Amino acid sequence: MNANPNAALETYPLASLLTALRRFEPPKGDFDPAGSWEQTWQVCTLAGRAAAVRPVGRLTLRRGVSGKTARLNVTYRRNVTGGRQEVTGTLEGPADDPLAAPRRWSFRIRLFDTKGQPIPGTDIARRAAFADGRITVADATETRTLDPAGPYTVNWSLFDAVQRLPGGKTPAHTFTLIDHFDQAKSGTTLAFRREMDVQVAGGRAIATRAYEQLGRGNVPWVYWTDASGRLLWVVAGLEGYVRETAT
Repeated sequence: MNANPNAALETYPLASLLTALRRFEPPKGDFDPAGSWEQTWQVCTLAGRAAAVRPVGRLTLRRGVSGKTARLNVTYRRNVTGGRQEVTGTLEGPADDPLAAPRRWSFRIRLFDTKGQPIPGTDIARRAAFADGRITVADATETRTLDPAGPYTVNWSLFDAVQRLPGGKTPAHTFTLIDHFDQAKSGTTLAFRREMDVQVAGGRAIATRAYEQLGRGNVPWVYWTDASGRLLWVVAGLEGYVRETAT
């Protein structure tokens, strides 16, 4: 396989990760995206085309499968002005759902100061459940309902879902996207974008598949997986995710 060394530069927004691609070591070993796994991505801020990539945090997802049910544990930590933000969550739903839509989930969002101490008044915990076509979201002060009126999923669930998509045979999905702050964004789409060979560390070429998420109230997200489905890189506006090397 001969990768075009300029492919990343020619493919917006992958160009934003160019410095990370030059030192990227692809994961090795077998991978089953439909099974149990644990993966970590470095969270980066991006400063434009082929600019330096600055690490600011980490995202770790741990997927466990029991029978027909999948459980996804999320840990997201990101440095922010004056400290760091931490999001932890658990999502549970059908293991074969094409959008990894959970039926029950919960999130906790906290802010910490520069000494690692919790900042008072910034601890938010919410839980949600889907039943009879509606989503009920509750926290310590209120309960509200969302009506997705069709397919839906939660933002971090797509990091799982794209790893099980079949490349060019992927049908376009239209759904309501829900973030961990329970904001619902209808009319979101996820579709196959293209296949391309990308040159990484040592001039090695790897085959990738790109998927694109578009919708109102959200910056475009592009996800790149390898041939086995592993999610390698994500670009979302000025934020990027780069898979940490592991099996």
